[in-house]
Amino acid sequence: MRASFVLASLLLWVALPSRALPPLPPSPPPPWAIDGVDVGAIVERLSIEQKVGQLLLLGFGGTTMDGTISSFLDDMQPGGVALFTRNIQGPEQTLTLVRAVRDHDPKVKCLGTCPTTVPTSVPMFVSVDQEGGSVVRLKRDAIVLPSAMALGATDDPELARRVGRQLGEDLRWWGFNMNLAPVLDVNSNPKNPVIGVRSFGGDPNRVGEIGVGYVAGLGESGIVAVAKHFPGHGDTDADSHYAMPVLHHDRARLDAVELRPFARGFAAGLPAIMTAHIALPGVAEGDDVPATVSAKVLTGVLREDLGWDGLVITDGLEMQGVIDKYGAGEAAVRAVLAGADMVMVLWFPEKKKEVQRALLDAVATGRLPMERLDQAVRRVLEHKARYGLFTRALPTVEEATAALAKSDRRVLQEVADRAVTLVKNDAAIVPLKKKGETPPKVVAAAPFGAFLRGLQRGVSARTVALPSAPTKAQTARDSERVVEVAREEGAEVVVIGLQTGDHIAIVKAVQQALPGVKVVVVSFGSPWLINAFPGVDAYLCAFGWRDDSAAAAAAVVVGNKPARGRLPVVLAGGPAGDVVDGKAAP
Repeated sequence: MRASFVLASLLLWVALPSRALPPLPPSPPPPWAIDGVDVGAIVERLSIEQKVGQLLLLGFGGTTMDGTISSFLDDMQPGGVALFTRNIQGPEQTLTLVRAVRDHDPKVKCLGTCPTTVPTSVPMFVSVDQEGGSVVRLKRDAIVLPSAMALGATDDPELARRVGRQLGEDLRWWGFNMNLAPVLDVNSNPKNPVIGVRSFGGDPNRVGEIGVGYVAGLGESGIVAVAKHFPGHGDTDADSHYAMPVLHHDRARLDAVELRPFARGFAAGLPAIMTAHIALPGVAEGDDVPATVSAKVLTGVLREDLGWDGLVITDGLEMQGVIDKYGAGEAAVRAVLAGADMVMVLWFPEKKKEVQRALLDAVATGRLPMERLDQAVRRVLEHKARYGLFTRALPTVEEATAALAKSDRRVLQEVADRAVTLVKNDAAIVPLKKKGETPPKVVAAAPFGAFLRGLQRGVSARTVALPSAPTKAQTARDSERVVEVAREEGAEVVVIGLQTGDHIAIVKAVQQALPGVKVVVVSFGSPWLINAFPGVDAYLCAFGWRDDSAAAAAAVVVGNKPARGRLPVVLAGGPAGDVVDGKAAP
């Protein structure tokens, strides 16, 4: 009951008008009711097929409503849908599609007239992955955060709240009511192939605080935040899309690191989580049982030990990390029995039907007790009521277009500016432009135009444009070209900007061919790239590669702005967050 009260009392206003966003409160508003909706009465009136439908969070193909999508929605009667890039062309098209999808909200059957507390239909969750960085579905007319780790580098929960609130406003105008974010994984493993800068950082407490701010901001704009990937995907070295990672930590370690950000979120009213398809031999029922289908994890750890009563959604049930062992249908049944409330199936039509049939069969045979089914359905409906989905009107295309045109996204540049972190700065090379001194001769190479333009303007750098995803042959040619230009110019400093390991060879080529030249590297992606060239003279992290981040990094290198970021992960040099005299602390 304690956790339920916290959930019901901390997040945020619900009944959103169709014409304008109300003023956003500076602090959490008073506790809300469930918006005059009798959830129990709705549960009683839903058919078995409709109840199973409320457990489904589904994807579909197409950018416009047609007979195929219409039949799919009427057949499956899902509790929610997830839109991806394949569905999205722009705000007008997307909102039109969302409105058409919502016309298929499952209907509530009443004998005669429904009471006023029983709506005639059950609204769908309409969700999107809009984390930031490389995981975004809305690429324009909405907040595109440089990355979660950029926000972590600012070390400012209030800024995270402002980002979440502005993103939430944007999403609502597009027609969404749920964001499959933030990532609360603690990125403690440099070899992690799937999390990287999607994480706020490597310190569990900081990840929790930044995450709480971000979740609160989304909630203030009426968006359900879904934190992922419970119980923590950060210290894995496999991608659960392709295999099942294994975490060999005991419970004490999980409590101290992986679970801590989630526990912090639970205490602050986090509404929903997404599970991870990772094995936890020290906690789950066996050595190869993924958390998604483990009752010991989803009921024992999550519900009983942590006392949380929010909404549990599985990660996609077409990922190899779970279907290799069970198949999508069996995994869905096991997940619901373990404590999940919604199961996500995004891509293949046959997998969606398999999951629906498996759940219906499990109810029919008694394997999935009606009590457990109703518990999950009730939790889904309660969250829809708490966020005002039963009464919230979708904006018109005209209203949304006008609002998005006036949206204030200056917070993005603030994040980009405050995220740039100076990790290493031997002999104080950065900034290149110092008061009373003539700037050195600089050659700059990078795949980002805004970065190169900033260096051209700031120190008259000679620039070399690099491809963002080169082949090995292209990298070899680019290495020769950068060295050649540096020699031609008599460069004293070579500045290299890189997003991935594809350009590491260029850094090494310059170091080897021009030992007397200072080398400054700016990473726009993984901060751990420095481990490939520890001898560089200066190293900065921007944690994002879009124009805001590229311009911010150039301004710091040149000297027009200070480096204000705090290193949010542990590199080879020292503890996360500690930068002493421009160098990573020993």
